[in-house]
Amino acid sequence: AAGAAAGIIGSGIANPTDVLKVRMQAHEGGKLTIMGVARDVYSDGGLRSFYRGVHTTMIRAAILNATKLAAYDEVKHKCINNGIMVDGTGLHFVASMVAGVAVATTTSPVDIVRTRLFNQPKGVKIYSGMMDCAMKTYTEGGVAAFYRGFTPQWMRFGPFTIIQFMVWEKLRAMYGMKGI
Repeated sequence: AAGAAAGIIGSGIANPTDVLKVRMQAHEGGKLTIMGVARDVYSDGGLRSFYRGVHTTMIRAAILNATKLAAYDEVKHKCINNGIMVDGTGLHFVASMVAGVAVATTTSPVDIVRTRLFNQPKGVKIYSGMMDCAMKTYTEGGVAAFYRGFTPQWMRFGPFTIIQFMVWEKLRAMYGMKGI
């Protein structure tokens, strides 16, 4: 719950930067500056345009943080409690790798919807909201449509999650903190 709450708050505050990032990534053509993109977003509806898709972003962050922490903790404790592995670097690596796959699996559908909402053409409203976008995406391509780009997404989450938890475990041990 704490991870989900932190994700919701942080992503809500940072949504304008996410809108700019997605717009810049989707841009094709000539030179692009962040100020130019910001002006374009603003001209498309004022400050509210920077919060387009904020609900989807907050849901994504809640899912991401809750999944990552829960998957890591669950795998780690199941392996220890069932005598599969002992607490140590090997277990931390395995648990964090599984957590990375879980994060990519649970957030991919929300990322697809979020990206489609962010990239609606200027002045055109293709989707009336998150659920409308999800339904249209499903109608177009079924469940598989929600997992386009899964491999690059895991390639991003996997190493990050592994490094994050491996460093966290080392710092926890270094400062004498006991695990849960």
